[in-house]
Amino acid sequence: MLMLKRAFILLTTFALALAAGAQTRSIKADRTAPARYVPAVGERLNYDVSWADFIVAGELTLETKDRRTVDGVDAFHVSAQAQSIGLVSVMAMKVNDVYESFLNAATLMPFRAEKSTRHGKKQDRGSMQIDQQKRTAQLDDGRTLEIPPDTYDIAGLLFAIRGMDLTIGKARQFNIIEDGKLYRISVTPEAKEKVTTRAGTFETVRMATKNLSGGRDSNLYNLKMFITTDARRWPVMLTAEPSWGSVRVQLTSISGAAKK
Repeated sequence: MLMLKRAFILLTTFALALAAGAQTRSIKADRTAPARYVPAVGERLNYDVSWADFIVAGELTLETKDRRTVDGVDAFHVSAQAQSIGLVSVMAMKVNDVYESFLNAATLMPFRAEKSTRHGKKQDRGSMQIDQQKRTAQLDDGRTLEIPPDTYDIAGLLFAIRGMDLTIGKARQFNIIEDGKLYRISVTPEAKEKVTTRAGTFETVRMATKNLSGGRDSNLYNLKMFITTDARRWPVMLTAEPSWGSVRVQLTSISGAAKK
């Protein structure tokens, strides 16, 4: 049971990393890729998380809340919430995680991150300041970490992945900071694939994710993400195959913003 709990938390965390702050407009395809991704304030994505024999084990709610000045920086405020529901919440562990990220509007790089997590009876809050130029992260416990160039928090990582070259076989590496630790992953476009969810049918590229930080879970439970090939680069589905049962995260609805 303990391994199941940890695995559920891990998969929820990576789901957030790959989906937070997604830009949502209309489902109609736009084949002209923008120079960079710009969040639309008020947009909201909703996902269902299904696991093993449970129809829905959890939910993700992803939102671009506002654009305002934060610490003297013109910033987008992005939030992502993941929670377990139903039998998983009762039998395994009640999970309710909220991640907040502040992205420099000029670069879309994160400079501040906050989180509030609940895993069963354990609750935790944390924050950090990320200085991309000085390559340091100031944690709320007083520690200062040296970080590699282009380091992302969980919510900010998606923008870098969505901006990837989607050429099949062309991998890219990313740095992530979470819980005061640094991780390195690679993401490789594998193949084009059509994906249908409750939100619609999408032309996507299937992306394979690998942990480069070492350890037994180097393939991240065979985690795959499916990103649309149009200008919006929506992450519409994630799948994983841990030993205790398959996990699927699917986009179910888009709301909260005027369509363009």
